[in-house]
Amino acid sequence: MVKEFEINTVCYQGLPYSYSECAARTLFEGKNLVYKETFDDVFRAVYGNKADICVVPLENSTAGYVNEVYDLLLFYDLYINYSYIKKVDHCLAGIKEALISDIKEVYSHPQALTQCGEYITNHELTAKNEVNTAVAAKKVFDNNLKSAACICSEEAADNYGLKVLERNISPEQNYTRFGAVSKVLLENESHNRVSIVFTVPHEAGALNNILSAFSSNNVNLCSIYSRPDLKNPWKYMFYLDFEGNISNHKIKQMLNNLKNELPFMKILGSFQLLQ
Repeated sequence: MVKEFEINTVCYQGLPYSYSECAARTLFEGKNLVYKETFDDVFRAVYGNKADICVVPLENSTAGYVNEVYDLLLFYDLYINYSYIKKVDHCLAGIKEALISDIKEVYSHPQALTQCGEYITNHELTAKNEVNTAVAAKKVFDNNLKSAACICSEEAADNYGLKVLERNISPEQNYTRFGAVSKVLLENESHNRVSIVFTVPHEAGALNNILSAFSSNNVNLCSIYSRPDLKNPWKYMFYLDFEGNISNHKIKQMLNNLKNELPFMKILGSFQLLQ
């Protein structure tokens, strides 16, 4: 664990004016921002020392966790150092000549399409996956088709030369939590959240026994979800966030005990949750 490290280059997935770029600008104002095409490219940049840190979406309040990001956290053995919650206000945008009645298909990131699923269904649109909301905006502009639109931010629409056809097409309470990820586990007295991932023995009550360790130490759980263990078919990994600080003696002792009891456990990150 380290208490601080120098951050000069920050990378994110997509193009400028995406939600990820906005989160990166907010967390690391004045730093050198670099965009990459895929999540894997972003993680490889940090792993290969081409960037000091990367900003990626972790979960959305309506569409859930971004599974690929959590898989890559483990694959590249990286850590969450910062966390930021951003309100997401999607709009429908098309070329200047388009009307809503012209739109037949809509492009965006799969998470954004899920978040706006009700709107897409109600308007009988065909959803098309893109790697990022800003990439979708650029594609609609480049293709110059009246029948195609994208789901993105108003900022992205404005900067890629599109017209906003309709605002606020996602649920009102739509928030995305972003994480900043690096090669180091950061320890800071201002941190109030810890993320871990673990597996449990294949025996009755194993998960309940682990969760009881948190309640017996009066530690509040924030979230827990499971993902398939990619190395062991039909087995699962559990991702858990809880309130606390890894420099606290009680938290350290609890985590050490869990590490000794479990087949596998890793601290995924320590951070202060910002909004």
